[in-house]
Amino acid sequence: MQQEKIEAIVLGAILMEKGAYHVVSNILQRDYFTGWHEDLYEAIVEVNADGKPIDLLTVCDKLKQKRSKVKAYDVAALTNKVGSSANIESHAWILKNSAIKSDLCMMGLMIAQEAEKDNVKVSDLLDNVQQRVNAMTTSFEQVKPERLATIINRELSERSNRQGGMMGVPTGLHKWDKAIGGLYTGVHVVAARPAMGKTAFAVSIAVNACQHLPVCFWSGEMIRDKIALRVESYLSGIQTERLRLNRINDSERMKYDKAHLQMQDLDFEVDDTPSINFAQLRIKCLKWRAKYGKFILFMDYLGLMDDGGDEYRGVTQNSKNIHAMANELDIPIVLLHQLSRSVESRPDKVPQLSDLRASGGIEQDADTVTFLYRPEYYELNDDPIRGGQTEKGKAYGIIKKNREGECLVCDLQFVGKSSRYDNWIVDNVDILPY
Repeated sequence: MQQEKIEAIVLGAILMEKGAYHVVSNILQRDYFTGWHEDLYEAIVEVNADGKPIDLLTVCDKLKQKRSKVKAYDVAALTNKVGSSANIESHAWILKNSAIKSDLCMMGLMIAQEAEKDNVKVSDLLDNVQQRVNAMTTSFEQVKPERLATIINRELSERSNRQGGMMGVPTGLHKWDKAIGGLYTGVHVVAARPAMGKTAFAVSIAVNACQHLPVCFWSGEMIRDKIALRVESYLSGIQTERLRLNRINDSERMKYDKAHLQMQDLDFEVDDTPSINFAQLRIKCLKWRAKYGKFILFMDYLGLMDDGGDEYRGVTQNSKNIHAMANELDIPIVLLHQLSRSVESRPDKVPQLSDLRASGGIEQDADTVTFLYRPEYYELNDDPIRGGQTEKGKAYGIIKKNREGECLVCDLQFVGKSSRYDNWIVDNVDILPY
């Protein structure tokens, strides 16, 4: 009874939620289901193979083509058995585990029967058992080993297609791109104290990066309308406040209209699910992967994800899961994070790795760690990084961890009125080692 109930929940979620099938397709097999559920899942697989969307209409149509005895009203009733697909992966694994346990029981009976026969060779029996166990074990492997020759040949092929000496996607911030090599598969942590412009930095590089790969932007801090406003301000160069109040003068109208045309063509999605947990995030990312292929995920910010009531453990586990997901889906993830108040206790206010709030695991999991720092914000007369007098609008990207290169300091420009980060206006400034 419990088995049938879980089967119904999984099938209902697949029919109800677009993309849910892709979350569980590498886990489930037809023979994991019982009765008419088995025929229904086979129809779902065939609909997907036909390149059609999976829903009640397409699946019932497929069943009709196959002259199945499954009733359409029984299929429709499954969608009433589930509220959402948030736990579909966990339910799919329950079905998989149950099926494999059943196979193990059957194999145990087979071993007992064969072992009692006088004419059975022990070596043949062991080989048979080993093959069955290997088949079951293989079904649990989500990442399989790969020959070194295959890996290096793929790498050489990718290198030949790289432009500008970067292995990742350019962000428009030239010195930062040069230092880290663009946004490549992995986790790129961008951390700062409040008011340093973390979201402005993320939006600035996201708008440029989505010229090359689709961008999916999760915001736990701002609603989607405000992120859209930031993008509009970045593209038009008009202050966010004036855009919000519709105070556009005639001289800005052309830039305003051009920005809106550009926004129509951007592969840029915004999700503002509050206090998202990792399971929900992963399902969204699997859907985006099925929709776009490779994409870039921006997360604003780590501390606003659901931590299960324990900030330290929650942040540590979420960081570890995000790192694993970046490798699993082969995507770059830009992960914003807030620094602790210990930064404020230093005279120069320059961040250190120890300031990463709530967890030391973030530094370990990240491929790059960049701190945003603006001396002007702290009203410092002397610039602690470059020396000399603090310049208006001057900002720094302090790279404190760089798995593929040196730790450097990049000169940036912060434009507060339009909430954006740009390249520093003086082009001949070298990147400082740090």
